[in-house]
Amino acid sequence: MTLSGVVASGRGEGAFFTRTEWARRQLIDLFAIDPYPGTLNVILRDRAARSAWRQVKAAKGQILEPPDAGWCNARCYKVTVSGAVRGAVVLPEVAGYPADQIEIVAAIGIRERLGLADGDRVTLEIEV
Repeated sequence: MTLSGVVASGRGEGAFFTRTEWARRQLIDLFAIDPYPGTLNVILRDRAARSAWRQVKAAKGQILEPPDAGWCNARCYKVTVSGAVRGAVVLPEVAGYPADQIEIVAAIGIRERLGLADGDRVTLEIEV
């Protein structure tokens, strides 16, 4: 599934999440990604992208299971960002998570590798 959106700054929670041992271990086991600290946040601005994202979310994906109830489960999908960086979409299973936001982890800093800034458009190829 191909869709596009714009890069946006997050709240910094992705960096904390990617440094937790349980999440790191599962991302390595499931996707062979030793995650860079942080996530790339992509906001879906147009109707077609949001529709495609709903189709992706309907697919099961791989589940990240936390060690205790203090964390939420997350579904993950393989992704390639702008044809250049492989990673995983991480979709937290929490009420109220923004329907138009996608968070991506990778083994490298995606912003730095692709020279991205807030507002830049990226293309995502998500495997479902």
